[in-house]
Amino acid sequence: MIYLKNCFYSLLISTLFFPLTLSSQYQFSNKIDPANCRSGEKIEFCRTHHVMNKLKSNPAYMKGFIKDQMEMQEQELKIKSGSRQSVVYTIPVVFHVLHDGGPENISKAQIDDAMFILNRDYNLQNSDANNVQSVFQGMPSDVQLEFKLATKAPNGQCFSGVTRTQNAISNNGSDGSLQVSAIISGNNVYNNPWAGNRYLNIFVCGEIGGAAGYTTNPSAFTGSSMYNGIWVLHDYVGSMGTSSPYSSRTLTHEVGHWLNLDHTWSDNNNPGNASSCNDDDNCDDTPRCIGVSSCNLTSNTCSNDAVDGYWSSDVVDNVENYMDYSYCSKMFTDDQKNRMRSALNSNSTGRKNLWSTSNLSYTGANATPTLCAADFYAERQEICKGNSIQFFDASYNNASGWSWSFPGATPSVSTSQNPTVTYTSSGEFDVTLQVNDPSGNIQSKTMTNYIYSLPVPGKITPIEEGFENVSSIPNIDWSVVNGGGPGFEITNNASSGGSKSVKLDNSSGANLQFDELISSTVNLSNLASATLSFKYAFAKISSSNTDYLQILVSNDCGENWFVRKTLSPATIATMGNTTSNISPTGSDWKSISVPSLVSIYLVNDFRFKFKFVNGGGNDLYIDDINLSGPLSLRDNEKINDFYVFPNPARNELNVSFNLLSQITNASVLLVDALGREIKTINNASLNIGHNQFTVDLSSYPSGFYFVKIDSQERKLITKFIKN
Repeated sequence: MIYLKNCFYSLLISTLFFPLTLSSQYQFSNKIDPANCRSGEKIEFCRTHHVMNKLKSNPAYMKGFIKDQMEMQEQELKIKSGSRQSVVYTIPVVFHVLHDGGPENISKAQIDDAMFILNRDYNLQNSDANNVQSVFQGMPSDVQLEFKLATKAPNGQCFSGVTRTQNAISNNGSDGSLQVSAIISGNNVYNNPWAGNRYLNIFVCGEIGGAAGYTTNPSAFTGSSMYNGIWVLHDYVGSMGTSSPYSSRTLTHEVGHWLNLDHTWSDNNNPGNASSCNDDDNCDDTPRCIGVSSCNLTSNTCSNDAVDGYWSSDVVDNVENYMDYSYCSKMFTDDQKNRMRSALNSNSTGRKNLWSTSNLSYTGANATPTLCAADFYAERQEICKGNSIQFFDASYNNASGWSWSFPGATPSVSTSQNPTVTYTSSGEFDVTLQVNDPSGNIQSKTMTNYIYSLPVPGKITPIEEGFENVSSIPNIDWSVVNGGGPGFEITNNASSGGSKSVKLDNSSGANLQFDELISSTVNLSNLASATLSFKYAFAKISSSNTDYLQILVSNDCGENWFVRKTLSPATIATMGNTTSNISPTGSDWKSISVPSLVSIYLVNDFRFKFKFVNGGGNDLYIDDINLSGPLSLRDNEKINDFYVFPNPARNELNVSFNLLSQITNASVLLVDALGREIKTINNASLNIGHNQFTVDLSSYPSGFYFVKIDSQERKLITKFIKN
């Protein structure tokens, strides 16, 4: 049996009275409170209550907050009496993506998915609402809110509803106000504040002070400020891309706070604190509880509620409520709905202005938008010749017709919205999209050298890369993935032999960000096996650093990767710890050989890459990469396993091969890079079985050379480098 009590507003005024600036409320320590984490997670799910408690410690803020709450309480009484119960409020939304070139730069598709989930959950269109616990059957409420991406910036410029800002502070959430300042000054649409009483600003970042999300309750103190928004981790946005269904309702939860809801256990502390039974979330139809951090459907934490004439003692907690921490949240109640809608009728906090006719016109959320820009992206920009790739239209807003041009691909043109094409040539190719809307507006966009189709078969071995003739990366031979910070670059600051190497400026990167240096395609199909080797130098800053380096290989042009070697945090350092930027010389460089590549890796579109994961250490250098191996056995050939080693060589080179039968009048020759025969290694009959010759290279200058076997039966040539 259920009893209702009179709704009241419990406003806890802190005894700590000291001035508080607006920005200081968003400052956090790096310490994570495990009691505020959901089960199995290592970040605090929500820090809104901590932000609000910090604000409430400011007497000036608290005075205005009480006044604002009283106004919203009056609005709630009007709503309960029937006023505005059927009105659907439209809220203009802007996603401000703050990234540093890493996975936090989420796609528009992931943002669209997050918008779908918000609208689904706030309009009771989620099918799981039909499966709530029996005591709450019939209680899930339709809040009647429509969230729409804004199509106009504050200066009237048409845009997609998404801004993007590249700044390393994306991964340093210790001060959320600095993150917003970076967005204001550096975003790609409009470099001034986006008022919080005109847009629901959602700040997507790589790190937000150890939380998955946080915001503030409505107040006049922050009403028109851009800081009146929601911070959220990129992997808690939507249910796809970097996120997942388990994280998909974080925004549903944070929007609830932004519209004046408390956690189901009130606003006093983290979930699981027994004292929460003495507090209230200001909604009659949510049983008092202490909160959960997992989907515990039998939780009944405050059975003494019965003495208040509230819920009977045998009623379980409403753990399926969006304002709890469970993984099975799926509902709001009627009182929560009324409380949120009362916030949207508050003049003093600015929330009422959001859905006003004038503001919907100002933000472009009131009508069918006009097409103002063509845009697109591909599922990837690097493929192998002969492979297919899908393109996606990202034009804004309201495109209804598409005309694509794909030089180098089949088909070369398409009128599909999201076509798939196959690249039949290798090289760099432009892509052009022209779009139109129902009114006949036309926009077009060309992205130059947008797709790089790698050659198949790839380069022949041996592959020797000392970066001496390389001016920059990425280039035709190397691509990079930059997970944060400057990334891989060519440097003449240090080298194991010549004057250049590849450097990763790791000391300024962010912990657990990764960077990759990826080769183009290599043809290993004619080898019996292959060996990959390289030299590197690395120093830790302190012994606690957890950096590591992996070498991965692919036998399908980079579709799938396999780890072949890992240099762990315990073994990766080649130098002593130092806080200064390193310039390795001599013994600071370490030679590494990757286990031999055999069988499944001997393909014509082989690729390899170096993946470095930052753990707080110093810079990384890579040089003298070598990939080579003996020729494979062919039953109809007399010569097989033709191999030169070491490669690169210094003063001495070994030439090795096997014969199935004797060859007469055969020459083994040393040839320079211009094709000139500069030394005869052997000019006599070659015997059955293993043949090996040692060549003195001490008198020859550094550079590329070839060893050539020349006979009537077979002609073979292989390349090596002399250091």
